[in-house]
Amino acid sequence: MKRRTFLKMLGGIGALSFTGLTIGCSKKEPVDSNVPDEFPEFSQFPGQKPEAKIDLETGTVEVEPSILMRHSACLGCYSSCGNRVKIDKNTGKILRVYGNPYNPNSAEPHLSFEEPLTESYLAFSGYKDKGSIHRGALCARGNATLESHNDPMRILVPLKRTGSRGEGKWKPITWDEAVEETVEGGKIFKDIGEDIVIDGFRTVRDLDNPIDPKAPEFGSKANQLVFFGGRGDGRTSFAGRFTNSFGTVNNFGHGYS
Repeated sequence: MKRRTFLKMLGGIGALSFTGLTIGCSKKEPVDSNVPDEFPEFSQFPGQKPEAKIDLETGTVEVEPSILMRHSACLGCYSSCGNRVKIDKNTGKILRVYGNPYNPNSAEPHLSFEEPLTESYLAFSGYKDKGSIHRGALCARGNATLESHNDPMRILVPLKRTGSRGEGKWKPITWDEAVEETVEGGKIFKDIGEDIVIDGFRTVRDLDNPIDPKAPEFGSKANQLVFFGGRGDGRTSFAGRFTNSFGTVNNFGHGYS
């Protein structure tokens, strides 16, 4: 094929392509001007009430009376950054978590503890650009604590085994039942056909007799009680006092593994 013929063919293809783009085009239809005065509310993801209204000219803070804001520490990991929790006063439900502007782990520069709580509202506002200076932030894990708190599978009551070990069958019991069976022991699984006696705390707390007379290094029978937890924020000191009073040396926490 000659070069001239090839160029003519390309020109013809281009013309056909342009013609195809214009076929079917017509005069633009006028836009419907009948816009409704009100739009239906989309309630699948309804918005929340703001915790306060702020006058961006004066900095006046008008707190929403149905919302409670509390400053605390995030337990999403072991860093214990500061968080700011938004609570519905009427239902007690946690609506959202934010960073704590008073905590240096969450904001820098952070607010001084001497600053009034109204400053924490301003720290999330556009007043004097304070929201760009002191706004507290949480990481993704910190924000996910809201989902953990509201998790429908979260365990809120004591559970007792109702099947064989490892079968994964449980039933809720009261705190009084849990304390009674833990302290007194006995045939606590006889209702599922297990005829074995489980020693309770009262029996295990034997400070006079060794676990094994041939191995006195194991200590007294009280050492059969082992306290071991993944984390115990606010409870580790209580657990230490309890195990010391009980007489066991086996009190382990997160760092022992």
